[in-house]
Amino acid sequence: MAIFQLLTGLGFLLPEGKGQLAMVMTGMCMSMATALLWFFNFLLAVTFPKFQDAFHNTGALGYYAAWCVVGWVMILLFVPETKDLTLEQLDARFSISSKSHAKYAVKQCLYVIRRYILRRQRVKRPVIDLPPPEYDYGHKEADHPRKISFDSDDKMPGGVN
Repeated sequence: MAIFQLLTGLGFLLPEGKGQLAMVMTGMCMSMATALLWFFNFLLAVTFPKFQDAFHNTGALGYYAAWCVVGWVMILLFVPETKDLTLEQLDARFSISSKSHAKYAVKQCLYVIRRYILRRQRVKRPVIDLPPPEYDYGHKEADHPRKISFDSDDKMPGGVN
């Protein structure tokens, strides 16, 4: 489903004069994403009664909850945060290896637990070391960020206070 939603959002990359094609592609990709969503709804409706008979309500819902936790962990480890980043920061952000991002994500998760759940005020925020930029955008060297901290200290991630 994510592939179709990605293709839906890429319609603006088509050259001018091809707007009609962009609208057709957007509609087609959204219909494919919707069909995939309906397929998984169908799959859930078919499998839930069987799981309910085999594992009772708690086991059936626990099975689906476990898959939600697995999905959350996969997103935490492999999907980088891109909120409020400039194009230069995005270039640097996506040049980081997945292993480095996964280490940072674990450190960020531990920081949030220590700072907002255990309420420790003097916890250092983890910082990603970015490689030097490969492209010259006409900016001074001082304008290129080397480290990124995604949130301010007084707010929780995602802007929730």
